[in-house]
Amino acid sequence: MTVSEDLLQRIKAKYGDLSTAQKSIAQYLLDNYEKAAFLTAGQLGTLVGVSESTVVRFANTLGYGGYPHLQKEMQEHLKRELTTVSRLQQSPGKLKGPSLVHQILENDIKNLRRTMEEISPEVFDRVVEEIGKAPNIFIIGNRSAHCLALFLAMYLELLGKRVKAVPTGVTSIFEQLTIVQTEDLVIGISFPRYTSKSVEGFEYAARRGARTVAITDSVISPLAQLADLTLIAKSDLNSFIEAFAAPLSLITALATAVGMRERENVLRSLEHLEEIWDNYRIFYHGLERGWQEPIEK
Repeated sequence: MTVSEDLLQRIKAKYGDLSTAQKSIAQYLLDNYEKAAFLTAGQLGTLVGVSESTVVRFANTLGYGGYPHLQKEMQEHLKRELTTVSRLQQSPGKLKGPSLVHQILENDIKNLRRTMEEISPEVFDRVVEEIGKAPNIFIIGNRSAHCLALFLAMYLELLGKRVKAVPTGVTSIFEQLTIVQTEDLVIGISFPRYTSKSVEGFEYAARRGARTVAITDSVISPLAQLADLTLIAKSDLNSFIEAFAAPLSLITALATAVGMRERENVLRSLEHLEEIWDNYRIFYHGLERGWQEPIEK
């Protein structure tokens, strides 16, 4: 991700006036622009190894009206850079043939490997426990992330959980979350470009006192900053379409772990569902409807 031209020029113009500590901040911003855009002054200072006040003075030295002004400028630039059009422009130029297929699959493999390396088994187990004990589970996911929310909701429901994927229907996300109680669990799913309604709805649920879990791409994403627990799944882009292989694998692992944790209850629930599926012919049975294998000639 390229640094905004305005910030780059400010750093260039003022670099000679910066202290050693401030130069370290400047270098971090240049090397980690996408992450830095969502860091507070205190978080940025901790990562660089300087005080929060040093970060604030750095912003003032560059001519910004305080660190929030600098942060807002970085976030606005990030939003512009992450438009669908720009992602299409950066995606592989060859739109056919095995080369493109290999590039996309290699990208997914890379995301899966990085997710495996960075996932915390301890946090994963705590999330499974939270899902197991929650009387009600609300899963927030907007736009393309809504498919991930629906996938997780469907399988948790099959396991006997009371689940609601949000948003759905005609009411707003906030109206649908008014019934959230302190003992309930709210799972927020969002990846760049983070949708504002997902973040705002997640924040609203947190203010209501619910337990919160974020499934996102970074510990400094907007959802992660609001969550009690965060599960990281990498979704680095090389296309204008989101790379959801790793998030989907993580969600599959979650549902599987919940099923193993409550094996006896899950077995009873699935046995009951099998009766329903059979009685109401939920799944296709071609041979039972007179379909026959073609006769070989």
